Formats: sequence, C-alpha cells, structure tokens
Amino acid sequence: MNISYRTSHFSLVHIFQQPFQTIKTFYNQIRQKDDVVKISELIDAHIDEHGFEYTKHRLVCHNIIPQVLRRDQILHIPEILIEEECWYDEKGQKFWARTRNLSWSEIATLSNIITLSITPIPTWTKYEIDGITDFFGIQPHEVGYAVEYFLKKYTEKKLLEHIKIIDQECLKNNDI
Repeated sequence: MNISYRTSHFSLVHIFQQPFQTIKTFYNQIRQKDDVVKISELIDAHIDEHGFEYTKHRLVCHNIIPQVLRRDQILHIPEILIEEECWYDEKGQKFWARTRNLSWSEIATLSNIITLSITPIPTWTKYEIDGITDFFGIQPHEVGYAVEYFLKKYTEKKLLEHIKIIDQECLKNNDI
C-alpha cells in the first residue's frame, strides 16, 4: 500500500491576447524550444471516437533533480521519460494536454493538465494548467519532501518560461 504523506498541487491561468489557433500552434512548438527536452518522438496520431485530433509524444528529458537530492537509487538516472497526450476539438476550439512522468511512476505522481480555450473575447485564449507532484515511495520521507518541493518550484518556473516563449513567438508573428 502506498501512502501519500504530502501532495503538492499548483494551478496557473494566463490569458493570451492572441487567437486560439495561434496559441495552439506555438504551444505545440515548445517541445523543440525547451532545453531540457533531448528527444521528442511522435508515438501516435489519429482522430478519436469523439472526432478529436489525438497525438501522443514521448519525451526524453535531462534529469534536472540536483545530485544532492538523488539519495534514492531510482533517482540516479541521466534521463527522464515523459509522456504527453493531446486532444484537439476543432469545432469547440478546445485543446487539452496531459503530461506525466513515466520514469518514476512507481514512486511518484508527476502530472500536468493543460487546457487552451477561447475566452468571451473570441480573439483571446485562456491557458490553464493544473499540476500535481507527489513522491510517495522515497525513504526517508524528508528526501521525498525535498524532491517534491524542488520539482514543484522547477515546474512552476518552467511553465512560466513556456508562457514567455509563447508570448515571444506571438510578438515575432505580429512583426511579420
């Protein structure tokens, strides 16, 4: 039985003053612009039973956990495997992405849900992120808490960087 001693949640909402399609396009380019991502591989792409465009990517990323926090042997890996699944509803102008860590699934839950949708102002896009970080299988638990806290802060910082990248791409796009 796995008992979670502490779970870290975070949420972020950002409104882009750009159309939905523009933000979706730039969101899909983040994988290529993120220096932590070493390899991004498209695993699956099809139209699902609801008529939504579905894609699944497997990302190989650098292990960003500092050496001092890698006390548990399972954390001593050079790369982290992340899975990203995306659904796009063209008619409803909605986009969802779910990312989860595959490397440490037996000791942790690391997951983000990202939603893009139009706002009441149709040329603006709402960008929402909900994330969870929960290390339940690391001993001693204080190390798990430290890793959890580090990853929560790192993820929050990285997601803000992604927003900045999208904003910069929008500015470049407007200059063309």
